Formats: sequence, structure tokens, C-alpha cells
Amino acid sequence: MDAKDEKHLQENVIEPGQPKKGGVVNKLYPPGPNGGAGSRVKNHCRKFWWCDLLVLAIIVLIIVLPIVYVAIPHKAQKDMNKSTIEVVSQDVTEPQPDGLHLKLVTVARSYSKFHPTIQAFKAELSLEEGGEPFLFLNVPDAKAEKSTEIVVEEDLKFASLERFTDYTKTVMASEEFKVYMSGKPKLKLSGLDPIKVDYNKVITMKGLNHLKGLNITETHILTKPVEGKYNMNGKVFIPNPSVMTLALGNVTMNIAVDDQPLGYTLIPDLILKPGDNSIDMLAKVNTSAVIGLFTSKYKNAILPLTITGNSSVVGGDKHLTYYEAAIQHNVVKVDLNIAPALAALGLNVSAMS
Repeated sequence: MDAKDEKHLQENVIEPGQPKKGGVVNKLYPPGPNGGAGSRVKNHCRKFWWCDLLVLAIIVLIIVLPIVYVAIPHKAQKDMNKSTIEVVSQDVTEPQPDGLHLKLVTVARSYSKFHPTIQAFKAELSLEEGGEPFLFLNVPDAKAEKSTEIVVEEDLKFASLERFTDYTKTVMASEEFKVYMSGKPKLKLSGLDPIKVDYNKVITMKGLNHLKGLNITETHILTKPVEGKYNMNGKVFIPNPSVMTLALGNVTMNIAVDDQPLGYTLIPDLILKPGDNSIDMLAKVNTSAVIGLFTSKYKNAILPLTITGNSSVVGGDKHLTYYEAAIQHNVVKVDLNIAPALAALGLNVSAMS
């Protein structure tokens, strides 16, 4: 036996108590020169570091990927669903037959511990969930804090004139109504790609409630007509319980008593603001018919007027049909005391009753 064979034989001799070199454990954790577990681990890391990194990477991916692509988007959508939005003010100005200028101020409230940026998106407004929209809005970027003010201001064309007409009729006729706002914004959290979410909110707002409380507070019979046709003027009181400021154009309304037409009123450049509005008006009235009613049936000079919307016009001849439909469907009853106006002409109501 030569020296080489003797050395090989000595290397493969298993001493008592020495573990066999075969098996998975000895392959992965071969004994080091000094023996012991620590030496085995060091020897393993030296030989199989690339395998350990691969296993670690797989474990990280198994844990992290579901969090990034499933858990976080699910959490983002859940937080978005829980958030609320409130309209603080809504200014509708510069009305045209096919569009208007809108300034909408809302407050969005979030109850999440995360505060992503909601990237700008296009939102649609409708009267029914999933219904045909009447307007599209471009909502700007906003940081989702506990309370976030969002301002939208832009010139808009109607998504549907018919649907916007339905909207104005709803506003006029309702004490309270709902608007559905929807879109698909993206949320941006630091270190992550933007997450697309569905934005579906129901906004509850106060309407004009049929202009309940409207009243004619002053009337004056003019001896010299204005513009050659308006023979009365005065003031009309219109309450607005909503947060909306509405520019309605030149508004005319028909007036009648017991289905007998008496004429019409004009409110030039009517801007209806939130709260109580006292507004100047002009009227073209058949004074002979008024005096006839007062001397025959209504001798106390209190006439039960029926007021019905007629027209809404801007620029001289541009009819705002969406407003006209709303006011034409609205009827207001007012008891008008014309005694002061008649007394100013020298007619003593008490003497004639």
C-alpha cells in the first residue's frame, strides 16, 4: 500500500462517536475543522450562502407580494368606502343653454391611519346609482387627511341636458335629495405604486323645497310704467335652505287669481343665495282686473295669488330650458295684501269694503 492509499484510508476511518459524513444534514451542514454546531453553521454559510439567499428571497416574496398586491389594495378600498364627503358650498354661475360655471367646495373625511394622496380623477354625478350622469367633474389631487377640503372650479358642459334638467327639477321640488358621485382615482402611498380604487359616494343635500315661504313683501303701482310695460314694482322674499348659490338669469313668473291671469313678474338677473333673499321685482299687471277683484270678491284687498314659473333667459334671448322646466313645474300660493298699493293711489279700501 503506497502513502496515497494509506492517507485515503485514514480519512475514511470513522472513529467511535464520530457522526457519519453521509446524509442530508452532513451535506448541508458539514463538520468544520473544530467540530461543534457553530463550526457546522459557519461551514454551511461559506459553502451554501447563495442557496440561503435564494430561500430567503422566496420567503420574502411569498410574504410581501400578497401584502403589496392584495392586502394593501383591499385596505385602501375599505378605507375609501368608509370615508365620507359633504358639500360645503356650491356656486352655479354664468349659466348658458349648454353649460355653466361651477365652484364646488367639499370636505372629505377619512377615518384611516393611512394618509395617501388621492390623485386627480374624473368624477361623474348622477341622481341614481349607476345612472346616466348629468355632469363630469375634474377633481384635483388631495391629501387624504382626517378632514380635507377639496375645491373644484371649472366651466362645464352638460353630460346630458335631459339629465341635468331632471337634476334642477329635483333640486326645486325636494326638501332633501341625493347625488351619486363616482370615479376611479388612484391612491399614492410613499414607496408604493399608485393603487386604483373605486370611488362611490352618496351626497345628501338640501333642496329648494318648492320655494316654500316665498312672499311678495312690497308692491307699488307705478303711474309711469318702466320700459313702457311694467306698471308695478316691489320686493319678493325667497328663502333658500340649501348651500347653493344659483344664478338663474332673468326670471319671469305668471300670476293669477282663481285661474284668472293677472299678468307676470320679472326678477332681473336673479341670483339666489343661501339663506333669506329679498329681491327687487317688476310686474306687468292688469290693474283693471285687480281693482275688479278687490271691489267685488276680495274687498279686504287680500288677493290669493297663484305664482307659476314662466321663463329663464340670459343674453336677451338665450333660454335656460333646464331652469325653465324646474320653475314651470313649481306653483307657489301667496296671499298678497294690495291695500297699501291702492292707498298710495288714493283708494280707501276700508271705505269700499
